[in-house]
Amino acid sequence: MEDAQGLFDRMPNRDIVSWASMIDGYAKNGRVDIARCLFDEMSERDVVACNAMMGGYVQNGYCMEALGIFYGMQSDGNFLLDNATLLIALSAIAQLGHIDKGVAIHCFIEEIGFSLDGRLGVALIDMYSKCGSIENAMTVFENIKEKSVDHWNAIIGGLAIHGLGELALDFLMEMERMRVEPDDITFIGLLNACGHAGLVKEGMMCFELMRRVHKVEPKLQHYGCMVDILGRAGHIEEAKKFVEEMPVEPNDVIWRSLLSACKTHESFNVGQPVAENLMRLDSPSPSSYVLASNMYAGLGKWNDVRKVRAMMKEKNLKKVPGCSWIELGGHVHAFFVQDKSHPQVTGIYSILDSLSMTGSEHSYCKNVKM
Repeated sequence: MEDAQGLFDRMPNRDIVSWASMIDGYAKNGRVDIARCLFDEMSERDVVACNAMMGGYVQNGYCMEALGIFYGMQSDGNFLLDNATLLIALSAIAQLGHIDKGVAIHCFIEEIGFSLDGRLGVALIDMYSKCGSIENAMTVFENIKEKSVDHWNAIIGGLAIHGLGELALDFLMEMERMRVEPDDITFIGLLNACGHAGLVKEGMMCFELMRRVHKVEPKLQHYGCMVDILGRAGHIEEAKKFVEEMPVEPNDVIWRSLLSACKTHESFNVGQPVAENLMRLDSPSPSSYVLASNMYAGLGKWNDVRKVRAMMKEKNLKKVPGCSWIELGGHVHAFFVQDKSHPQVTGIYSILDSLSMTGSEHSYCKNVKM
């Protein structure tokens, strides 16, 4: 970006396209702060520049800031919002889980008269699915007249999120009846749906159907889904054999999936060599090291635990804390482990203590296994 910045600084006349290109470049390199400074410096903005800034925010996880620009564009009245604007806004809402905001944009899209036959329909299905309303996602899907494979993939992916594996398989049969050819994304959704619903036989059937009938060459993601299906169901030896017989080299995601299953089902003997394979890959993900550390701890190999933790420290990797959230009154409240930053933290912990005492009175014993 230094060369681009130098060229930009030497430009006698900077048009909106050059500003938007710089904003987009910095955002893609994770420098959202510089992108925003450039955006604020612009004396005149158009929809392209706003889309670049919105997209940069969403790519880097600043979804509320992206929506702030979107609502500013709406209230300004001088911007002609396009498909790209709405796609970025829907992506931000999907990540935040703000269904009320999603419904409002859906109404706005219908008022303007944009067609849902293209990417907007896909984005709406995805947004509703991720915001917890598979019913709304289904309604959008059913109302689309010209459905492409992308629309089918979006609804199957939504059904997978909601654990509706059998319904996802019904949609595959409907696709075939409508002569819509499924692609590799279709089968990722179907395999995920089978995994979340515990449909092992159906998942294996889908994998074979993909290869033999639809001639879709399996990718690492498909193999990863199969390992997840077998692992979730506790078929550890079968999952291990599947990984060993893969025609492609398994990546850290696949080893991590198998290791997670070993830990869940306390299959420590299988888990030890899996952990060693994962460490050899020099994974950039902190969860790889956390899983390996837990596996070694389960085996009582404390020297290996210390080695793994030392590797994490050396690589400056930190475990991302678990986060839960709930939407109340149109606001999303997020909570981290041992988080005390919420303004109503005293009342929240008081209610939790009360619930804990009530549970104890009814002989409830929380699961303390780590």
